[in-house]
Amino acid sequence: MPSEEEKGGEASNGPEGRGSDINVKKLHVNMKSKDIILLILRLLIGALFITTAIMKLVTIDEFEAYIYSFNLFNFLLSTVVARLVIMAELLLGICLMAKMLYKYAWWLTMLMLIGFTFFLIYVAIFRNDTNCHCFGDIVQLDPAHSIIKNLITMILMLFIRKEEDYQFKWKKWALVAAFAVSFIVPFCVFPMDVVYNKFVSPIDEVNNTAFEEIQADSTMTDFDISEGNYVVAIYASGCKYCKMSAKRMSLMMEQNEIDSTKFQILIWGDSTHIQQFREETNCERFPWHVINPFAAIDVVYGKFPTFILTQDGQVIKGVDYRGLDEAVLKEHLK
Repeated sequence: MPSEEEKGGEASNGPEGRGSDINVKKLHVNMKSKDIILLILRLLIGALFITTAIMKLVTIDEFEAYIYSFNLFNFLLSTVVARLVIMAELLLGICLMAKMLYKYAWWLTMLMLIGFTFFLIYVAIFRNDTNCHCFGDIVQLDPAHSIIKNLITMILMLFIRKEEDYQFKWKKWALVAAFAVSFIVPFCVFPMDVVYNKFVSPIDEVNNTAFEEIQADSTMTDFDISEGNYVVAIYASGCKYCKMSAKRMSLMMEQNEIDSTKFQILIWGDSTHIQQFREETNCERFPWHVINPFAAIDVVYGKFPTFILTQDGQVIKGVDYRGLDEAVLKEHLK
């Protein structure tokens, strides 16, 4: 006869015992599935922040100009703010993906999303921006769609709120590396113009003889810079950097309230491209002069764009796209 204990053992192998084992296995499977879903969510959100940072970096000039357009900072400080935003996005993305300083990273990410959302609401109400530059100039996203994107991200963030830090041997060094990469990439790999110009001398080569010939050209009667200080820009209508520098120059002139006639534009190209250039860069209020492409190439040795600072018709110096300096511009023209 089997003992009571043996009967109990047999019972555990019966239908009820097997059902209990199945429930435990289902619970483990469900927990594992939940962990996988949370892992995917966390990696996606971290990757989103890193991606937006990289896209801003690739089109950093447009992002700088966008921040500058709000007239909150001068251009130099706008370039710093642009890189601090990118640095924060990179660092938070890395910390979320690697689960380092996770609680701090989670709260800072949520606060950043909330702050950007209120900022975008302001932009949507008071400005007519077609691109908020959340993804740089690569993906055009208007403020309304960007607000929706932020709200969805904030909802998803709530699901990963209770995650804990990973514990691993080289965690401190990994944190140092994350901070270093987040700083070096926006500030050193993509340096501000003021830093870039310390190591790479701005161009100062302008063909004075060719420039004087343009001023003396009888067909250029409306191009008169013989008295006073001017900045003369020489553009090619199809040049990407010419367009970016024109936008920047337009903003600088507007925000520093400088007389628009002090900025003269010499441009070459066909009429269709020139008109597109004017519309895209918001430079229609400045004096425009269409010149022969060979004359333009002779003046600046084929380097476009070039900005020539003049005084009473004489060349003081020439600077390239990176050499545009707001302080120098104000001092020269005001």
